Amino acid sequence: NAKRSELLKSHSIKVIPNPINTNLYSPIEKKIARNLLGLPLDKTIILFGASSATSDSNKGFKQLLESINKLKLNNILLVVMGSSEPKEPNNFKYPVKYLGELNDDFSINLAYNTANVSIVPSLSENLSNTIMESLSCGVPTVAFDIGGNSDLIDHLQNGYLATPYIIDDLAKGIEWVLNSDNYVDLSKSARNKVLSNFDSKIVAKKYLQLYKNILLKQN
Repeated sequence: NAKRSELLKSHSIKVIPNPINTNLYSPIEKKIARNLLGLPLDKTIILFGASSATSDSNKGFKQLLESINKLKLNNILLVVMGSSEPKEPNNFKYPVKYLGELNDDFSINLAYNTANVSIVPSLSENLSNTIMESLSCGVPTVAFDIGGNSDLIDHLQNGYLATPYIIDDLAKGIEWVLNSDNYVDLSKSARNKVLSNFDSKIVAKKYLQLYKNILLKQN
């Protein structure tokens, strides 16, 4: 958009992403994470995490509900991070565990690491912190192919980009991840995507190079 702008199109434009501390958001053995958060070891966990997860319509809770109810999978537990249980019950076909608001990075990291797949069904996104944090923990992620989601999720490599806003394709993406024969590779690719592109050290180098280029032009 900036390149098409009449005001900015003649200027050099450099996009540098927000960084993430990959030491803080990192893989932990699922058994340990689930034990610490009191979650069952024998369930396949789908994680939905967002601030005001159930009350902000942009976060896609309605789309989440509809896609989950289309799944043809057994032994599923949906875990919701960022919201307490709504006063009005939702008609999920699977059991749901609400973790409420988690306010420290350690607990949030644990929550990501309990999951077999993370779903981010937001209706609009820039560069999603939730997706970045999920991938950094080695959790394959499913989201709509909107905004900056394709900068994070490599379709069929570390997750699944569903056609906006097709519920059937969102459900297909969840099933594709959970039924994958190469889940370990998906998990490794998720982590490596963030390490290679969004780690704080990588982003710091991009800023440093940008400043160097500016100084060279001025001189």
